[in-house]
Amino acid sequence: MKMKAVNKWGIGVAVAGMFLSSCTKNFADLNTSPVISQDAPPELLFTQSAKSVVDRDFDWFYDCYSYQLQWMQFGTAAPGSSATGLFSPNNTNNFYQGFYKDIARNLVEIEAMVNNKPESDRAAYANVVAIAKILKVYGAWRVSDANGSIPYSEALKARENQNFTPVYDTQEKMFDAWDKELKEAVAVLGKKLGSQAGLGTGDIFYSGKADKWIAAGNVLRMKIAMRLLKRAPEKTAAIVKEVVANADAGLFKSNADEWKFISADNNFARGGNWNMDNSPLSASQNMLNYMYDNKDPRLGLFFEKNSYTPELVDSLKNGGVFPATATYNPRRYFGLPSNPDKRADKNLASIFERKQYTMKFNGKNVDVTIDTVSRVQHRLFNLDAENGGANGARYTQPILTYAEQCFMMAELVVRGLISGDAKTYYENGIKASIQAYDDMGREAKIRDYAALDNAAVAAYIASPAIAFTGSQDVLLEKINIQNFLNHFKSPWEAWGAWKRTGIPKVNGILAFEQNTVSGVPVEVPRRWQLPQPTIANQTNWRNAIEEMKKTGEYGTNDNDFTGRVWWDKK
Repeated sequence: MKMKAVNKWGIGVAVAGMFLSSCTKNFADLNTSPVISQDAPPELLFTQSAKSVVDRDFDWFYDCYSYQLQWMQFGTAAPGSSATGLFSPNNTNNFYQGFYKDIARNLVEIEAMVNNKPESDRAAYANVVAIAKILKVYGAWRVSDANGSIPYSEALKARENQNFTPVYDTQEKMFDAWDKELKEAVAVLGKKLGSQAGLGTGDIFYSGKADKWIAAGNVLRMKIAMRLLKRAPEKTAAIVKEVVANADAGLFKSNADEWKFISADNNFARGGNWNMDNSPLSASQNMLNYMYDNKDPRLGLFFEKNSYTPELVDSLKNGGVFPATATYNPRRYFGLPSNPDKRADKNLASIFERKQYTMKFNGKNVDVTIDTVSRVQHRLFNLDAENGGANGARYTQPILTYAEQCFMMAELVVRGLISGDAKTYYENGIKASIQAYDDMGREAKIRDYAALDNAAVAAYIASPAIAFTGSQDVLLEKINIQNFLNHFKSPWEAWGAWKRTGIPKVNGILAFEQNTVSGVPVEVPRRWQLPQPTIANQTNWRNAIEEMKKTGEYGTNDNDFTGRVWWDKK
């Protein structure tokens, strides 16, 4: 198991040492341990929760590098590595624990602290409480998205009512509760109340700006509603129409509005579990070829060129490794098949092995190890990459993006659920995504970064495989391919988007490889195993699992990772 890395934040709020750790699965511990003095300003609690949403290197190493990036075929185990255990995940789902331990309890405590203040002081904290609710709903939704039923309505309130065995709410119930909470929070923020306590730099996302959180709350409402398309499309339509119709409530208008974290300096996301080299990933062949063939401007931001520079090819020729007739290949972007069985294909054996050469110069041997395939752009994930990187590099973590908003709107128009110009939404989404990744690459100071070429963006949008043309099914596929690509930096979101739409798909425009192990087709996992609580609450946990099994899609085995949670209907 990897060790947790310690990161510096430089966010200007002194909260270190004010929070206590405890067992996440034991709700008695979570609710009876003192979290913070009642005399402290409630807004200080927000920072720890916000930090805990993005400072998740353990999740990155296991959930993302080891599984989600590979399941979604962005990357595959690099040459010399093994794909063993790819479909039997372990050490995953740590966000579940993080939600109860580090995120939600502080956000719930904010409201409790405000309620305990004199009535004359409470009004000043209306915005702080509303923003805390938006962050809490996001955390709960993200946990439930891959776990299904979770403790929510009764969780983390035992300090008020001494209930240490909270029930597990169904997703059907929580979807209604989340929408209500988000709608109410946005309404409070929209009142533009005066004399409000400020989060300031303690809010690492928006510095407490109410208008930004209004848009984030509305986009989150829309995103959660999209998960209902297969279960309750009428609710999706109603929620989205309400959000879109309320012009005063607001949505993202550009990338400047989106919900994301950008580190204050290059002390964040360095080494340790952030280091992708500890679980090395090469580009997946189909993904890379799709981007290369269509001249996607994000190609160099997603994947690195291989090592075969003209200078290296000349050295290998001069060192007697390559024949004198060998020529330099300017492409330098090559991927590996994602299907684990391809590693046993004798015809492909050479590409799954690291190339070790011995060159001879002046009677001396010089050994080199080189990959012919491209790596996943690891500096985008780890600022320590490339020999420690450069000063001033900054890490970016998207949470809700303007590009995704555009793609959701385009899909809803194509489905006939709202009116609007789907083509414009679609093209704006592509432009926004490309710009966002260009910004990420520049901030991270990736090697060989080249400024965005607007002509290349226009050519990409006009290319046949990308252009907004075709039947309704083709349009939906194109929209959701672009939405999927946009989630490269948030692979848990790519996983969710793929589960919702089935795109990319086998034999699709962006072809998804069928995985096989020893010739037997293998399904990509669709959920995590719901963590088992302490003995006191195991009855509620078991009841939740039995309730989820009633859909017939959850699976008969608790550990059936290919089973589906409620929203993920076939």
